[in-house]
Amino acid sequence: MLTKTLAISGLFIFSSVAFAGELVKGATILEVASSASNEDVFYIRLSGGTGPCANSSVIFPAAKSQSKDSHNQAFSIALAAVTSARKVRIHNYENDSCYGANFISIYSK
Repeated sequence: MLTKTLAISGLFIFSSVAFAGELVKGATILEVASSASNEDVFYIRLSGGTGPCANSSVIFPAAKSQSKDSHNQAFSIALAAVTSARKVRIHNYENDSCYGANFISIYSK
């Protein structure tokens, strides 16, 4: 019985970690800014989507990116998304804070 309880608890813990950090999915970017509050970040304002940052703003700090190149790629993806009106998915690998994103993907329906 104890083994079964521990196994079920472990599955719950690992599954919640796997989904932690998805900030928004299916949002459209309304605005991209190269900085916010004079910090080494870029900022995006979103419309729609689902998740804790839906219809909100998201900050991508350079310090949270895997590298400077990775941060530049994320900025380029955000620019592509705003110019094409494509949907985005944004992730924060540490928590659900909208002020620490470090992943963005662009997709069409």
